[in-house]
Amino acid sequence: MSPQNDDGNRPIRQRSNTTFAAFNWRRGKTDSAPQQTEPIPPLSLEALIEALTPPAVPSIAHARALASSLLTQAPTPKLAVLTPILAALCAAGSPVSLQVAGYDILAAFWDSASSATLTTADRLVCFSLFLDPSTPWTTELWEPRFKALISLIRSGAETVGIESSLIRVLSTWIDGAFSGLLGEDGSASVEERNERQRSVESLVGLLFSLLERPEFVSRITEADTGGVLQLFGSLIEKSLSSSPDNNIPLTSPSSELNLLSPSGSSGRIPLKHHRHHSSLSILQAPVQKTAIDCIVGAYLRYLDIRLKAIAPVHLNTILPHLFRALAYYTTPLPRLSLTPDTPHQHAMESSIMEKLDALVTGPYSSSCTVILKYHLFPEDRDQLGSMRTSLGALRTLRASIRRVLVTRLARAYISRTSSVSYTPSGAPGTFDIPPELVERAWAKETDLSTWDLNRFRGVLCRSIKSWVESQTKDASSIYASPQVEVILNEIAGMLKDITHAFDETGDELDYEEIEAVGDILRELTSYIRLQRYPDGSSVRITLSQSEAPTNFIATISGLISQVFTDTPLHSVLPGIILSLATHMPDADTAQLLDVMNERQNFSPTTPAWLDNWRCVLSVEDLYSSHRSLTRNNAFHALQSVWDFIKDISLYRRPLAELVFRFWKSRNMENKDDTAAIVVWRMLGDEVVLRTTESFDEKSLASEQTEESGSLAEGIIMLLTIVAARPLEEELDYELVSPPPSVHSVSSTAVSPVLSRMQSEIPTPVQSREPGIPSVMSLLSSLTSGHTSRSQSQPPHVQGYMPLSESPNTSLPDSNVIPTSVGAVVALVTAFSQLAFTSLAALESHLELATRLFTTLVMLLGGTACTKAKLTILQFFMRLRVDRDHRLYFAYDDYDRDSLVAALASLIGRGEKDKSTSAVEERAVDEVDLRKARAKLPLQERTGRRLSRGPGGQPSGSGSSRSRSRAATKILGHPAAVLRRMKPKEPLWTLPETLLFSISSEADTPSERLASYDPACPDDRVILRLSSYLREVLNIIKTAKDWDLLSYALCHLPTQLSNKHLFCGPRSKIVLNDLLATLCNCIQDGTLGSSIDRWPEGINPRDAQGLAYHTLTALISYQRCFEDAQSRHKLIEVFLAGLSGPPSTVKCCLNALSLSAFELQPSMTKYLPRILEKLSQIMTNTAMAVHIIDFLAIVGSLPDLHSNFTEADYKMVFGVALQYLQQHNHPDSSVTISWALSQHVCIMAYYIVYLWFLAVKLPDRPRHIKYITRQLLLANEGRDEIDESTEVCFDWLARYTYASADPRPANSMLSDIIMKSPAAEPSSAEPSISEKSWILGNSVVTIRTLARRGWVEIVSRRASGLSKFLCRAENVPMTTPGDVDPDMVSLIASLVMDRNHDDSGEDSDVAKVYEELKKQSDDAGGVPHPDPITGYVWSKSAPSQRRKDVFVDPSYFVLQLSSYPDNKPSSVGRIIVDSSRLPGFIRSIDRMPVIDTHKVGIMYVAPGQSDEKEILENTHGSPAYTRFLEGIGRLIDLRGQVDVYAGGLDPDEDGEYAYAWWDDIGQVLYHTATLMPSGEENSYTNKKRHIGNDYVRIIWNDSGLPYKFDTLSTQFQFVNIVIEPHSRGAIAAFSNNLHENEYFKVTLQRAAGMSEFTPVGEFKLISAEKLPLLIRQLSLLADWFVDVYQHTKNDTSQVEKVTNWRYRLQAIKRFRVQVAVSTVPEKLEGIMGQEYFRDFTTTS
Repeated sequence: MSPQNDDGNRPIRQRSNTTFAAFNWRRGKTDSAPQQTEPIPPLSLEALIEALTPPAVPSIAHARALASSLLTQAPTPKLAVLTPILAALCAAGSPVSLQVAGYDILAAFWDSASSATLTTADRLVCFSLFLDPSTPWTTELWEPRFKALISLIRSGAETVGIESSLIRVLSTWIDGAFSGLLGEDGSASVEERNERQRSVESLVGLLFSLLERPEFVSRITEADTGGVLQLFGSLIEKSLSSSPDNNIPLTSPSSELNLLSPSGSSGRIPLKHHRHHSSLSILQAPVQKTAIDCIVGAYLRYLDIRLKAIAPVHLNTILPHLFRALAYYTTPLPRLSLTPDTPHQHAMESSIMEKLDALVTGPYSSSCTVILKYHLFPEDRDQLGSMRTSLGALRTLRASIRRVLVTRLARAYISRTSSVSYTPSGAPGTFDIPPELVERAWAKETDLSTWDLNRFRGVLCRSIKSWVESQTKDASSIYASPQVEVILNEIAGMLKDITHAFDETGDELDYEEIEAVGDILRELTSYIRLQRYPDGSSVRITLSQSEAPTNFIATISGLISQVFTDTPLHSVLPGIILSLATHMPDADTAQLLDVMNERQNFSPTTPAWLDNWRCVLSVEDLYSSHRSLTRNNAFHALQSVWDFIKDISLYRRPLAELVFRFWKSRNMENKDDTAAIVVWRMLGDEVVLRTTESFDEKSLASEQTEESGSLAEGIIMLLTIVAARPLEEELDYELVSPPPSVHSVSSTAVSPVLSRMQSEIPTPVQSREPGIPSVMSLLSSLTSGHTSRSQSQPPHVQGYMPLSESPNTSLPDSNVIPTSVGAVVALVTAFSQLAFTSLAALESHLELATRLFTTLVMLLGGTACTKAKLTILQFFMRLRVDRDHRLYFAYDDYDRDSLVAALASLIGRGEKDKSTSAVEERAVDEVDLRKARAKLPLQERTGRRLSRGPGGQPSGSGSSRSRSRAATKILGHPAAVLRRMKPKEPLWTLPETLLFSISSEADTPSERLASYDPACPDDRVILRLSSYLREVLNIIKTAKDWDLLSYALCHLPTQLSNKHLFCGPRSKIVLNDLLATLCNCIQDGTLGSSIDRWPEGINPRDAQGLAYHTLTALISYQRCFEDAQSRHKLIEVFLAGLSGPPSTVKCCLNALSLSAFELQPSMTKYLPRILEKLSQIMTNTAMAVHIIDFLAIVGSLPDLHSNFTEADYKMVFGVALQYLQQHNHPDSSVTISWALSQHVCIMAYYIVYLWFLAVKLPDRPRHIKYITRQLLLANEGRDEIDESTEVCFDWLARYTYASADPRPANSMLSDIIMKSPAAEPSSAEPSISEKSWILGNSVVTIRTLARRGWVEIVSRRASGLSKFLCRAENVPMTTPGDVDPDMVSLIASLVMDRNHDDSGEDSDVAKVYEELKKQSDDAGGVPHPDPITGYVWSKSAPSQRRKDVFVDPSYFVLQLSSYPDNKPSSVGRIIVDSSRLPGFIRSIDRMPVIDTHKVGIMYVAPGQSDEKEILENTHGSPAYTRFLEGIGRLIDLRGQVDVYAGGLDPDEDGEYAYAWWDDIGQVLYHTATLMPSGEENSYTNKKRHIGNDYVRIIWNDSGLPYKFDTLSTQFQFVNIVIEPHSRGAIAAFSNNLHENEYFKVTLQRAAGMSEFTPVGEFKLISAEKLPLLIRQLSLLADWFVDVYQHTKNDTSQVEKVTNWRYRLQAIKRFRVQVAVSTVPEKLEGIMGQEYFRDFTTTS
């Protein structure tokens, strides 16, 4: 309801003050802005009179002065002297200001003059000044004129002789002031409207004060009274006509419903229901009054004053005005009850009803009743006014009848209460009855007979007939008339009140009252019978009020719906309902079937139960759309009876035969409703039951066996024929007559269904696998008992003419299914029972199951309709096999990883896409990639391709933002009508509703049916699933319907992930064809080219986006693609997909990340082109995380980029550094998660580090210039570069010229040199002196060692710590007086580089040599790890990794320089105060120089689901053990010097752990199976570590889905779940390579966490590459979760600081804290170099 139609928005003002003794006078705009006049000398009274007396020109100043003088000077001049002046000033032609002054003079004269000196003649002379009607109402004039009138009549005391004239003057003034409130004088300002309202209230108040004076009333005539009534009547009519709520309120006692007629037509009342503020809220603040409120309130007050004295003749004027006002304020009435809810009535409505009640129950009740009856009929002269009057009269009559009914209720209650209150002795007892209830029961003014409905029966019937006839006079008035329905609904409300009274009392109605209700209800239904929709069909009426299209029909529905309840109207309602048969053909029979079903008339407990079914099934139009409810109830009853007798063949057989006979003989239409599925399932069950009974020779004779077999074959024959029947397509266009009337029926369409005749050209047989027979050959084999290899064309089905269905009774599309779908449901039902239940134990049952499977496959590729094929796909796509290739049906967990849901949401078919299409949400994201996207054909760029409609004309539809809307593009048509594309409803959406029912046993793998078995045992039957996959391939190639193609593309990737399903040589061929087809169709742009019509917002590019997911699943079938070219093409297609929309780009990036592991030769070939494309699409911020992940994965695989050129590396750096620019200069229009943005920023630097290390050392300097420029561009606009960039520069300086480790490790040389000489005490310090310098962002410490000539140099920087041990050769080995040289230094210098000879050597030196030689040998060859336990890394740090190390001389310079801070102020300054230095060194040396991570690993054994069971596992399967071997290195936690232990204590948590490291990061895996178990606290210790890990790797061999919260901990962020791709927990410990060939990886994220890994919903990865992928995933996940947790689950925008930045910040803080020598200001001349030449200041 719009605000302007709400009475709550009408302004309400307080009543005007009518006490004129203290009237608050104020002027208008003239007083607020006085005119500027020249000062005039004061004049005497005589002079002023002379200056104003004509013919002198009056002056406004003189006039005002005269008015003031009259109030202050005495004596007052005679009126004759002032009369010429007043006549001139108050004339209508005078300026308004002069008129104001004139009336002020008049008021001043009468206020100051003595009553004794003035005569009646003087008063009449002055009163004549007010009689000119041509003087308009103005804001400035009305108040002075009104004040003058008050002064003239002495506030009403002096009105003798002018009573009638005074009433006319006031009426004229009231009318003039009120007209402005209605907008008749033009648009008025708020101030003017307020002033007019004040004027009306003042004038009305004066009028009422006069009418309250008996002496005044005694001198007025009846004509004066009639004039006042006519005044108020005309003002009420004007206000009703000009009110924004100019309508008849559409009320309903129970609810508010919409109507079925066009609104806004000329001469009709707008179809809006206004609701007053009192009906919306009980407590509301008062608001300003509207014009209608103001005048109706005044009218009611006038009646309060004058009603008792008004002659009855005026009732003909009074009542119609009250009726119309009441119609305006009418609100819904509550249900009739003794304790009704307080009605939210408008205050004005309540006042009007009180006045009307007083009239109709007062002394003039008879006259009022006559007048009321008269106004129940329409008038031709004023239809609108007549409707208002009739509605008000009916509401008055209804209120009177309700008052009588309430009296009856009260008396009945008292009688009932008193009848049951007796004492034990039988005497009447005491009972407490509220006094107000007694007052209601015997009210004085209540006459039960006067307002009995029977007395108004005739007049109401005639009134209804008159109103109905008034609407049928015009031949064009064939639609439902809302104005008439409002009146008729009020009459129907009276009947409803009577039924409510019966419900309250339970007393029987007398015969006459029942007949009266019946007569009135018949007349009311006669209106419904005449109504038609715009298309000529009958208006629909049901017994359900919620489905009624209008309030009136809802009321009628509520009345007639009592036919099956205990109602006194049972004698009249059936006939009335039958009279509405054309409007409600289904409701009567549907209710009847319900009653019969409740009485068990359809079950064998009734002897004639089969006859009853025969009668129901023989209903002529039971299968038409006109009998949908009846058919629905009939089939529901059939379902309940079938479930009851299914196992009782004695009763089941005759019913099945009866149903089959009728089902076969009926004129089978192409469409049915979903209720008919019951019959199809019943036929499928009967096939299975007859087949089972035919082989049970003990219970059936041979004759019965033959009969059973023939009936089963007959059913199968019928099912196959019906299932293969094609469905005639609907026209692409619908004809629209402009403009149609829109009416809302809940389950109907306006236009009838138009169908196109079926083409007689045979449908070409699609390509199918050789050896699969056609449908007709199957039919012949069903009768002969063996399979025929001959093929023939499918049977030709003649076209049919569609039944002419009324739009108001046609079923919604969601409830309509083709009959072929029902036949498919029957076949699926029969197959599932034969394949997945205990019936599969018999060979004959499996043979029939195989035949049915073949039939379904053929139907999938035959001529069946789209929905039938879709139903087959719904069944086939849920077929799965376990590790033993045993077939089962996945009902609940077929999409356990939600991949289908994700794909469906991309095309608007997801569960959350009901109201808003996902295509609409996708539009914004596609803009970012438009520049990088390859050009598409014209039809794709326009949003949809052109299809061919009838006659070969291209059809199309306008672009729409939502597929849920109808097409809006109007096409031309030769005829005088419009054509438009018919919107096509999707045939499937999620969640799906499966029409077929599958036994719960189907979820258990079948013991006899399998998809593949190389051993070919005799007890298994192999289903050729390759034939099904071939038909799916044909659908992808040639499907004409988007629903079919989209369903296959959305569900196929999930089914392909069950790799055991498609095994064998035939499947291998089809998989190769599938790969080739998808690749070629995507590259050629022909995927979906055969689609007839695309839905709104969908185009071939969307089909390609879905196809990429199927190609991703095919990566796991790479061993089937023996041709390397096929693998190359797969990568090439993924490369092309990077030009698609965001969803496609993400899919392709994930696929390429997977291909980096599985298809490395092909990835190596296309990697440069992939990087080039990534550099083009990096502008899309949403894709950044997926691009960064891809680069991280590729960077971790050296084989992929071993042949990279400088340009290739530059592209990688460009992609990463380009995002840093976007991060530092974000686009305000692009929104991205803060945590994700921080993660990508950190990962961008990680990509630079990772790939820079991949560059060969001699080539690294060539990339510094490019990287430096990009880093500076990323910081452009800032005064200083950020800390991350500073760290990056420092890191580059470390690794550009060397591959040394970031932290030194103690060596034997260090131990020897740092050891004190033998001549000195052993406790002495190894250094003689030590100094430290601050060089930029580094701290360099140089120590002179005790060993002669040896120096230790340590450079502590953000990126790491460098340590140099060197000897100054200028220092001699012997000092003066020494005999023996420093042999230790000599040996230490030579032992590492020269061959060793034992002769002549010291034994200690030999030991040193042997130890160094041993380490050198270890570096030459690493022993191969044990396949199970792995190689144990003991007492060695990550810095001692086996790698080639090269150091360029520039490395030393950079490590000892102030780079990257090369400012003059950063020149090395010695640390003067070294007191803080030890603490700083201890602090920064504890900070890691690389990233550290800890990840938990848990093994879930078969059947486990509890955290305690899982954590107590001590070992896993062989595949799990091989996985651990590949994910890291097994290290000994004892004695580790520089290994991040992740909090593990070897004494409590086990001595060994798996770890992995490189130059950038280090990961320690908390492996539950390596930690001690069986001890008291072992479970707690394991959970203490693994429960605190952000990321956990779960190896799930349980055979059950792993729940995200299995491990109860507050750190629930990410689980990486590894599990077999096929079901089967028994084989978890098998070492069969075929079973463990591939694994499914799923990543579980916490709610609200953004997607950040290339896993998507899940990925299949080979066992060989699994550890590498999981390692990268765990690193990426731990990086992101660390940021996510640091930002408080992405709710706080705080920046994550890395270890390197912490080190940088520590150095900066230390640089600020310590004191260094200051640099003086530079002086001019040569002496200015004095300080810089003095090197002692810096050393």
